[in-house]
Amino acid sequence: MIEVGIIGMGIRGNLYATTIKYNAFAEVIAFAEGNPERLQAAKDKFSGEAYEDYSRMLEGKRFDIVIVALPDHLHKDAVIEAASSGCNLLIEKPLATSYEDAKAMVKAIKEAGVRALVGYENRWSPIFITAKEAVAAGELKDIQLIQARLNDSIFVPTKMLSWAAGSTVGWFLFPHTVDLALWLSGQKAVSVHAVGQKKVLTGMGIDTFDSITATVEFAGGMVGTFSSSWIYPESIPLIYDMRFEVLGSGGALEVDLRDQNIHKMTSRYSHPPTLGRDIYGKPVGFAAEMLNSFIDNVKDGTEPLVDLQDALNGVNIVDTIHRAVASGGVLKVDD
Repeated sequence: MIEVGIIGMGIRGNLYATTIKYNAFAEVIAFAEGNPERLQAAKDKFSGEAYEDYSRMLEGKRFDIVIVALPDHLHKDAVIEAASSGCNLLIEKPLATSYEDAKAMVKAIKEAGVRALVGYENRWSPIFITAKEAVAAGELKDIQLIQARLNDSIFVPTKMLSWAAGSTVGWFLFPHTVDLALWLSGQKAVSVHAVGQKKVLTGMGIDTFDSITATVEFAGGMVGTFSSSWIYPESIPLIYDMRFEVLGSGGALEVDLRDQNIHKMTSRYSHPPTLGRDIYGKPVGFAAEMLNSFIDNVKDGTEPLVDLQDALNGVNIVDTIHRAVASGGVLKVDD
């Protein structure tokens, strides 16, 4: 049996713990959560030892897998400590909120000789797998342009996340779209220009960007435009708005996840999410498939789908985007 420990029992930690309840090859034997209310809620819902301090959870135990589901900016110390304890790691995206931290984490993981998967769950999406197959088959020929738009309702930074000021819309959302661009195209980013806006959230006492837009040039000649905001009104039909377009010299692809095949009209108009949910209590969808895949990797001794270098490349680009916003110029993406 694959023994799992979870660090962070917020939304994602709960999702992973519930997913593991339905996996015949794994069990959660311990979890850690620094918020007393969330810790008690997890104790009421899941079996396993409960800790306020993840360092105490890791003492004297060697988990087969440790899941790091902490806020974006708190991954580094937990990942390095768990890797040093010999634990394989599933790490929520982004790997880190700086390129330097990410390099230190990858170094620790490699030195420990453990497996690690960063949670780029869209690689398990049937929609994006279909897009990947079309690109790989050469149906679009040379990729010239990727346009990615991923936005959130203002509910996310003001009500869903208590730690929004410790991250940015770029670190929270760009990892998804940047990783998809790297995965679909296979091209390396070389330069970045970006702009950001701060107004709405700072006026609410949350010191972080409302929106960031970036243009990224790639070595193969492709250009990517990435735009994300998390101040859309709560009245948008779905909590997020994702559109992803790929243009090649021989064809194009368009992905629109705003409409998930059901329109609900009550006191407000909405598009209930259907692509990642539970079916009679069992989580299904991209995140659940990703976790189950990693459990298989550890069980069978196989390598994860997302290479650590892929994750590091993504952090490098998003880090460069933030530095480009600050500088106002065009920055090269460091090797």
